[in-house]
Amino acid sequence: MYTFELPEIGEGVLEGEVVKWLVAEGDVVSQDQPVCEVMTDKANVEISIRDGGQVMKLHAEEGDVVKIHSPLMDIDKSAAGTASPPPPKSAPKAKAPEPPKAAAAKAPAAAAKPPVVTPPPVISQPAPVITSSPANRTKTLATPAVRRTAREMGVDLKTVPGSGKDGRVTKADVLAFASGATTTSALAPLAVPQSKAVASGQEERIKIIGLRRKIAEQMVKAYRTAPHFTYVDEVDMSDLVTIRGSLKSAAAARGVHLTYLPFIMKALCKVFQEFPNFNANVEEDPLTLVVKGDVNIGIAVDAPQGLFVPVIKNVEQKSILQIAAEVADITARTRAGKVQLDELQGGTFTITSVGNIGGMFATPIINHPEVAILGVNKIHQRPVVRDGEIVIRDMLYLSPSFDHRCIDGAVAARFVSALKQQLQNPGELLMELS
Repeated sequence: MYTFELPEIGEGVLEGEVVKWLVAEGDVVSQDQPVCEVMTDKANVEISIRDGGQVMKLHAEEGDVVKIHSPLMDIDKSAAGTASPPPPKSAPKAKAPEPPKAAAAKAPAAAAKPPVVTPPPVISQPAPVITSSPANRTKTLATPAVRRTAREMGVDLKTVPGSGKDGRVTKADVLAFASGATTTSALAPLAVPQSKAVASGQEERIKIIGLRRKIAEQMVKAYRTAPHFTYVDEVDMSDLVTIRGSLKSAAAARGVHLTYLPFIMKALCKVFQEFPNFNANVEEDPLTLVVKGDVNIGIAVDAPQGLFVPVIKNVEQKSILQIAAEVADITARTRAGKVQLDELQGGTFTITSVGNIGGMFATPIINHPEVAILGVNKIHQRPVVRDGEIVIRDMLYLSPSFDHRCIDGAVAARFVSALKQQLQNPGELLMELS
């Protein structure tokens, strides 16, 4: 019997949160087998057991924060059975980190946001020389990194032929196997689970762990650090609705789904020329406003794994159709858990949109360290007065929030007014179409 402790995960890492147990008490585990996932401030790490045996006791629950070298589990080595393969030469390999959140509908996009776990792409590879097949082996040998890759790609490792030493299954084996099979994402939703209706007089307690807790921490940090204020104005989108409607079929013929978002992003680029301090990050010590020349706009995406903010880089250099294609691509990959870490960083401004859900307007939380976030809401057809007559127009509420340390109310109002003028007079934006 021995006690397996949480090993050192990385330089400067003193503790980790047990996000998910991969084994249960009573299970028999083999050497090198992953037993749990631990989240640190830097990464998600898969922890593998040192010696095989039977799990007699788990010393932590999911959501518990465990110090390095603290007990994780008790293992009875006498139940290990046959000899296990030699341990890997390297320490457990960290997954890409996962994003915190900022914005009432977003996750942080700069250094403050944790990166998302990204399954490796299925790529074409030369056929490996097979040294073991599922039919002729009693045990599947693979390193923790390979096991993680297989799990993220939805591949059953026991069905993959191995080409490594002593019949080990390699990463190339998994990729080659996956390229010829239909797989599904194995990323588990990490949002707070939705409970069933609770009967009168009862209650249900749901521990907030993992990515959801990181989001909560980032939200609190953003809200406490930046003194927020929100300014709401309404925009007559009727002309832009007409223009977008007339261009949808032409854009679709080029394989692009054209939404209002690319028009808003290009309008922001024009307004930033007059109000450059809104396209900026703020540094805390010493307090410094860092005004950016590149316009890198984060888009809040509600994904199964949680809230992420992938970033469209250099919007000022791209056409509306290019932006539309990038937004569709990065949004789809984010929801599928395939967005890359660098695509979640470097934001200078964020847009959050809940217009497809409904409501009038919201008060979003800034994606710290940015200084502003734009809430885009639902376009409503409603009666308004024009030239003394009541007419039906397509109206939209914009509800941006600002960091009052860097932006005063009057300046924010002028910024929103300039953006409103761009959207209500979209003719100039057509020059940026393609």
